[in-house]
Amino acid sequence: MEEREIGITERESAQQAEVQSLLLQLRQYQAQAETASQELMFVRQAIGEHEKAIETIKQLKKLKAGDELIVPVGANSSVYVTLSNTDKVIVRIGGGVSAEKDPDSSIEYLTEKRGELENSQREMTGVLQKMEQEAQKLQARLQELASASGRQSQI
Repeated sequence: MEEREIGITERESAQQAEVQSLLLQLRQYQAQAETASQELMFVRQAIGEHEKAIETIKQLKKLKAGDELIVPVGANSSVYVTLSNTDKVIVRIGGGVSAEKDPDSSIEYLTEKRGELENSQREMTGVLQKMEQEAQKLQARLQELASASGRQSQI
């Protein structure tokens, strides 16, 4: 009987070690998934901003110098401005550098950047799904161990 008790104790100890390891892995996946979700949210916002800029430039092409516009300045406030030029758009190209482009070139550039962001979004979504699948496997294994532990305590 004493050998049986030692075997059970060793098995329980091994199971507890596995549970601790699985819980640690699960927490790591959850932290990584949270970070990835936040990054994905920023990418989605950037895609939306690109779409808005593209649509705005398309509408700008329909206007002429002297037309009056309402331009948002932040904090739900806007100002009236008179359009002086419709053939130049200033586009930020990165690193704090901006370039003056014609509307069609601006749309082309922003569309290309939006496409790159959409590719990143797809990749990030795939990585996030894999993390969630791995986390589900860990949770399933933890439940198996909990069930096995419950059966052993009844013996």
